[in-house]
Amino acid sequence: MAQTQNQMAAEGAAGAAPPGLATERGGRRGRVIFLNALPLNALPRSHLRLDILPVSIGDLAQWINKRLQEGYEVVHYVRHTATIATLRSVGIPLSEQPNAGLYQYAHGDIIVVVALRAPVRGQEQQQVDINDLEVWIVTVL
Repeated sequence: MAQTQNQMAAEGAAGAAPPGLATERGGRRGRVIFLNALPLNALPRSHLRLDILPVSIGDLAQWINKRLQEGYEVVHYVRHTATIATLRSVGIPLSEQPNAGLYQYAHGDIIVVVALRAPVRGQEQQQVDINDLEVWIVTVL
């Protein structure tokens, strides 16, 4: 099957290992972190560059399966149960439990930002469809 442009770009942007990933963590290569936004205060307070790649949910599901095969751990900091359920419904292996914890970047993390296309301030959507979501893969260079 031919790869889409997003798939090829995702492989290039965050392929087998993100740039600079030098150590393994307990037999794992690193972490794939799911966030609902990209808090800059969670990143190192130094000069850095980010590679930000928009991807489709379908491409994300394939990409995450490759990362799992390569030994990455999947962790999420998503508190919206409807978003978690939608991602799980397409094969993204997130814990069912919402996580309102504060994320802090660790060297080698690959960040996946999943956000609503049209959020309504002050309202939490009870149902979310894959078409309601936008996704970006973020790698710290």
